[in-house]
Amino acid sequence: MATTNPVNALMRGLLVLEAVNAYGPAGLSQVQHHTGIPKATVLRLLESLRQAGYLTFDADSRTYQVGLRALALSNNVSSDDNLLQIARPIMARLREKMGWPSDLAVFQHDKMVIVDTNRQPGILSSNRSIGSRVPMLASATGRAYLAAVPEAEQQRILLHLKDATDPFEKLARDPAAVQRILTETARRGYALSDQEFLKTNRGAAVAVMRGAQVVCVINLIAVAALATLADVEQRYVPMLFEAKAELEQKLAGALSSPFADARAPGAAMALHPRRPRKPPT
Repeated sequence: MATTNPVNALMRGLLVLEAVNAYGPAGLSQVQHHTGIPKATVLRLLESLRQAGYLTFDADSRTYQVGLRALALSNNVSSDDNLLQIARPIMARLREKMGWPSDLAVFQHDKMVIVDTNRQPGILSSNRSIGSRVPMLASATGRAYLAAVPEAEQQRILLHLKDATDPFEKLARDPAAVQRILTETARRGYALSDQEFLKTNRGAAVAVMRGAQVVCVINLIAVAALATLADVEQRYVPMLFEAKAELEQKLAGALSSPFADARAPGAAMALHPRRPRKPPT
């Protein structure tokens, strides 16, 4: 097939759609910042995508987010050997056994994105859903991922986060503190957060590996008023390790990660799996 020059307007429109998908709900200035496209052009593209149904606009917050029509673009994506199909039964059993909700998250555009969850409506569920973006440094989910990837990729992410406006990433401006957290996370094999992201919750997370690749992260979210950090470590982290081991075993025969293309270049490579310290019992 002959190579043709791309349609620049279309390429820019897709770039804007990707930015809203990754960082939304997002305002005009935020989309312009992430795309580097002139603001007037970004506005025309945003409005064109809104009129076509690919984006919606909230007049109160003056932000855009992905619309329902964009979901149609995934209708013909094959679900064979899909991470979600493999993980969902494991996640369901984990919720039944543990009582607390858990999420399955992957790395995308310098945030962790929830791609599946076993949380159910009720007082024990925090307000997060599929597609929610989770900070790297204030959450156990992000810390588990950062501690598992190679140092070069880890440093690339941290360098980007230093300039982030997200207040949950402000720790990136304290490299010594970040290194202490990630070193301890790597040593014990799981990450913790204590009311740093969600003020009413404590969290733990483990990175799921397939060979040398970080496939995803499994977390747990416990209500701080009902579970101490010691409870999380001693009672629930071992259950996370069981789910991690089962998922890794089932993924061992899979050919490729369905989310590999969603990560930034280099993010699919990880350190050789370390043997984590046995969780407290």
